[in-house]
Amino acid sequence: MLPIKRLKDLSRRELDRHFNRFGEDFINLMIETVVPIVKDVKDNGDAAVKKYTKKFDAVDLTSLMATPDEFELSRKSVDETVLGAFLEAKANIEEFHSRQKREMLKYTRDDGITLGMMHQPLDSAAVYVPGGKAAYPSSVLMGVVPAKIAGVKEITLITPPSADGSVHPMVLALCKELGITRVLKSGGAQGVAAAGLGTESVKKSDLIVGPGNIYVTAAKTYLFSLGIVQIDSMAGPSEILVIADENANPRWVAWDLLSQAEHEEMALAVLVTTSEKLAAEVNEHIREDLESGRGRSEIKKKSMANGGSILIVDSIDEAIDFSNAYGPEHMELMVDDPMAHLSKIRNVGSLFLGSHAPVAVGDYYSGTNHVLPTGGAARFSSGVSVDTFMRRTTFQHLTEGALAKSRRAVGIMSDAEGFGDKHRGSVEVRFEGK
Repeated sequence: MLPIKRLKDLSRRELDRHFNRFGEDFINLMIETVVPIVKDVKDNGDAAVKKYTKKFDAVDLTSLMATPDEFELSRKSVDETVLGAFLEAKANIEEFHSRQKREMLKYTRDDGITLGMMHQPLDSAAVYVPGGKAAYPSSVLMGVVPAKIAGVKEITLITPPSADGSVHPMVLALCKELGITRVLKSGGAQGVAAAGLGTESVKKSDLIVGPGNIYVTAAKTYLFSLGIVQIDSMAGPSEILVIADENANPRWVAWDLLSQAEHEEMALAVLVTTSEKLAAEVNEHIREDLESGRGRSEIKKKSMANGGSILIVDSIDEAIDFSNAYGPEHMELMVDDPMAHLSKIRNVGSLFLGSHAPVAVGDYYSGTNHVLPTGGAARFSSGVSVDTFMRRTTFQHLTEGALAKSRRAVGIMSDAEGFGDKHRGSVEVRFEGK
């Protein structure tokens, strides 16, 4: 059973655990485990990647990259009905993300200065897709589709191998459908390092996106700290926050909480409700499910024990204020007239409005992206989109008259900051003899 508490009764320590939940062991893990792996891959390339793949995945790879034969065999072996569902989702994801493309900004002021901003795709990107014990072909779509719409020409997929050294057939089948030919069969810190640094077999990428475990996140973060790659975010365990009123269906709420709990033992599932009756009923449905042994029962039990909670509030506004401070990866608003509250909601990775919008539909099908900030990072960052794969370049063009109008102010400001010699001088030299 989940603990049920009133939000206003939480101690400062309990609130801190909700709001600062990324994990205290992250830095130690990075320094002690991940940094040596990254350095080894930098020094020894393919050999190091193979070594760690054998160590962590018990797979002795002969080739780091999936071969053309593997692509062909995978495409032939997949169930057409299952592939059809993924392709249906692909169309929805493409439709939504295609609307995110930006036009070039350009305008000329009355003083003769033309200003603008170009939106250009990155040259290369790597998409991490979790694998090994489980497969997440939906993450292929979520990473590759916006990259291709942005115009990224060189895309590498990173995914851990199965026990026999292969890549899940649906992952490769979707790569083939999307025109992705470079698939690195190694995950974890070594796979991320290979894509970020480049090796004999793996082309260096400028950006690495996609969900992964703590080792993946630590490797991405370390490479970013070195200025080697851009990353989407420091992703942590999956999380859901549900805000529900007394009219919400308690079984639906319970199933939505459990849908995130079944991801992994460290997933977080929080219900914030105005109804003590609903809280008790949701808790009972959760208890029944956990005792039934259905599905990923042990994972759900550990997840709910580690990160499940139910909070009682006096109003929906109080619940929304808590969510804004919490910054959830996913937030469901299961209340009457959810659209009436939309303007109050901030700091959410992806928002699900009403009783018929479970997170699962966004994870797979609706068209929004499921690669989202976690651990409270939604307070200052956003999920993967076409913008993730773009860089912005500003530009300016000045006529001689425009520079003349700028001359006095630039000179004063240059002097004020101690750059009166060449900052001021670079303007003044253009007017010598005039």
